[in-house]
Amino acid sequence: MFVFYNIVISALFLLFLPLSLLYVFCKTEFLVKEYLERLGFYPECFRHYIKEAKKEKKDLLWIHAASLGEIKIATDIVNGLKEKHRDLSFIVSTNSSAGRQMAEMLFGPEKAILIPLDLPWIIKYLVEMVRPKFAIFVEFEARPNFIHLLSKTGSKLVLINGSLDNKILKDYDYFPGLLAKTLRKFNLLVMKTAEEGEKLKNLGIEQNKIEVTGNIKMDNSLKTVDEKKIKSLKERLKIPDNAEIIVAGSTHSGEEELIFKIYREIKREVENVVLILAPRHIERTKRIKLLGEKYQLKLVERTKIEEIDGWLKEDEIIILDTMGELADLYSIATIVFVGGSLVDKGGHNLFEPVVYGKPVLFGPFIQDFKESAELLLEHQIGIMVEDENDLKMKILALLNDKEQQQFIYRKASELLKEEKNFRKKCINLIEEFLILDKKESK
Repeated sequence: MFVFYNIVISALFLLFLPLSLLYVFCKTEFLVKEYLERLGFYPECFRHYIKEAKKEKKDLLWIHAASLGEIKIATDIVNGLKEKHRDLSFIVSTNSSAGRQMAEMLFGPEKAILIPLDLPWIIKYLVEMVRPKFAIFVEFEARPNFIHLLSKTGSKLVLINGSLDNKILKDYDYFPGLLAKTLRKFNLLVMKTAEEGEKLKNLGIEQNKIEVTGNIKMDNSLKTVDEKKIKSLKERLKIPDNAEIIVAGSTHSGEEELIFKIYREIKREVENVVLILAPRHIERTKRIKLLGEKYQLKLVERTKIEEIDGWLKEDEIIILDTMGELADLYSIATIVFVGGSLVDKGGHNLFEPVVYGKPVLFGPFIQDFKESAELLLEHQIGIMVEDENDLKMKILALLNDKEQQQFIYRKASELLKEEKNFRKKCINLIEEFLILDKKESK
């Protein structure tokens, strides 16, 4: 089945290569660099870091984290393991340019790369150059060649926060038997739920490889922010202290237009409301600004907000064009909408605003975060909306109901008080695995 898989993806690659080359080289230098990394061409600083780690005979850990949410989990893993394994070198790979930018900020450009296409002749070069002793996957993805080649070079493979969602199963359905064969390459599989663990058993994975910890992304406690800090953050953003703030986080193409449309209508009923828009991909900022003009709205970049004299004007919206600030902005929100859910993108992390006790609204396309959505709906913290009109009505209802806002804050506090420690359990499992492997290697 590996042979059939490789024939199919190679044929698709060759089919679309001419068009993709034409598209990329007509774009920015940034996009060209990203494209080259997808083909396995990495900067000198990365190659030098690997060479030095090999020269010093350090154990090398490779963490693969799909995007921004997984990068944050990777940070906790690195920090947790470095406390007891100071001689451990590591690299972090990711699928998205946003994830790579965040990884570069957190770990340095020499340790952060975009994962290349899952073509055997491309990924093989990278795996053989790095040859990590351990590889940790934060959530499971359809990358059979990557996983197979890591295992073949002798790397020990660990999956954390694992689940087999419908998208993954659909991808592997085209290649019967490939999913089970790929999962058997892992030495340890740490799953989100007992149900996910059962799925592995049904695929023939040995029980002694499976652990269940819970969803790491839900492992948090309620964060209380000092009123002075909130006031200071609002002042820096030129937002009046009495303003109601709507934060639309991780939005995608097709959602911004809907948000602009209903925002104009909301402003007619609630005068002191301010919108902060945080697109999932900040490179879309210019296009979104042009779109805002269509609705007589002026979008002010976060990086240029200091240039404004006085407070934001009636027609001004803040657009977040920086990395790593969204979670802090949730702290000053009255209401949060999480994007990727009114268009079919599968949704994004719903728990980031919950840790501040904020009402979380999301659309029907939340399949990648189904478990989180169901939990928030059950605890009356999350609100699912069907379309833009429903979103407008739900926002207006919440803005005019302070008691409901307080009720949601209390429900969030109750939910997050439950003792979870999912991340700590997960790091402990990884550490036990590393120690056991070292004993067996002696």
